[in-house]
Amino acid sequence: MFAMRSFSQGCGALALGFALFGSAAAYAQETVTLKMVGAWAPSVSPMAETGHHFMKAVERLSEGQIKIQYMGAEDVLPPFDQPEALVNGVFDVWYGAPNYWAGIIPGGYVTELSQHPVPDNGPGSELFDFMVKMYAEHGVRYLGHYTGKPGVGSHFLISQKAIKGIEDIEGIKLRVPPLTRYFVQSAKAESITLPPSEIFLAMDRGTVDGFTWPISDGFTNYGWQSVSKYLIDQPMYRSGTGIEMNLAKWDSLSPEHQEIILKAVAETQAWTHDWLDQNQSEHLTKMKEAGMQVVEIADDKKDAWRDVAQESLWTYLQGVMPAEQFADAERLLERKK
Repeated sequence: MFAMRSFSQGCGALALGFALFGSAAAYAQETVTLKMVGAWAPSVSPMAETGHHFMKAVERLSEGQIKIQYMGAEDVLPPFDQPEALVNGVFDVWYGAPNYWAGIIPGGYVTELSQHPVPDNGPGSELFDFMVKMYAEHGVRYLGHYTGKPGVGSHFLISQKAIKGIEDIEGIKLRVPPLTRYFVQSAKAESITLPPSEIFLAMDRGTVDGFTWPISDGFTNYGWQSVSKYLIDQPMYRSGTGIEMNLAKWDSLSPEHQEIILKAVAETQAWTHDWLDQNQSEHLTKMKEAGMQVVEIADDKKDAWRDVAQESLWTYLQGVMPAEQFADAERLLERKK
């Protein structure tokens, strides 16, 4: 994908700045220096901790042979422009939401539908290799999907109404990100697009009746518990963080350095499991303390909710992914029909 001229010029200037920044870290003693940008700063989103844990793991496992310099987040480039900048080699490593790749790699977030403990089954698995191949076709080296076990780190519906089943969503107004838009529309609700910074006022003033959000991703940091009544305890998708690398930069690394990075991937995926479990529990406690109620979906209605969530996204992806690639995804992710 080619950027617009203005975007290319901006990225060119940014790349020059990065080159000057990195010149001080010369490759003495065969040290490799990689430049990393994230969709979110650690002070903004707990999900950023995954990218920074990976950064530290690479440096530790390589005994300092590979150094990753964190350049910044949205202060460097707007988050939705960052994936394209990675493709263009403006920086070397990126972390952010897997669905941010939708405009470049249509199936790049298909592991949101995974029910495996680790969404992509980790380095060395057939599913991980499938994702590596998919990303490589677009100049990117896939380095994993990081989240909690199924149900932890996922999106949940937050509502001003005690939703008891999928049929109760019809007609209500919900703020959604791109990931959950197809679910909300399939449930015949009204999907509304708002930046996270406007959710508080929208809930407080009744502009929306609810929204979807992974509660482990700093829910109470935004103060939303003070303007929200119900958490609908039915997880959707895997959410979490993706980490990727510019393919040309990856190919320039020695096999030994590549192996070290993959070890850091596996270690960070395992770490994220426990970390998100703790993080989600802490936010849930604060939500309850603020007066929010947790609504359990009855067992006989869970399947209908799950089917709408899964099939709405599968249906969308079938329309944008190559047929053979989509069929492989169905098999590897064990789609239930």
